[in-house]
Amino acid sequence: MSITAAVKVSRLAGLEAMRDKLAADMDIAEAAVVAQIAGRLQAVLSEIDEVVKATPPEVSKLDELRSRAARAPIPIRGKAAAG
Repeated sequence: MSITAAVKVSRLAGLEAMRDKLAADMDIAEAAVVAQIAGRLQAVLSEIDEVVKATPPEVSKLDELRSRAARAPIPIRGKAAAG
């Protein structure tokens, strides 16, 4: 996927596409520009970390139901009548 197309999907997808492009470019770059590419790659990796940390984890429906069940009060059954 191109960087342009990835950016339209999400910020994270765009950053990941940019990371992949920079890493590929670094492999074929002349020695004079490797440091520049490495610097930009490091910045993109930091941005990816920030986006991932800021994104709440996805919770499955099953996990959501388990969480609700764990928080629900437990009914008391079969309580003997005082007498």
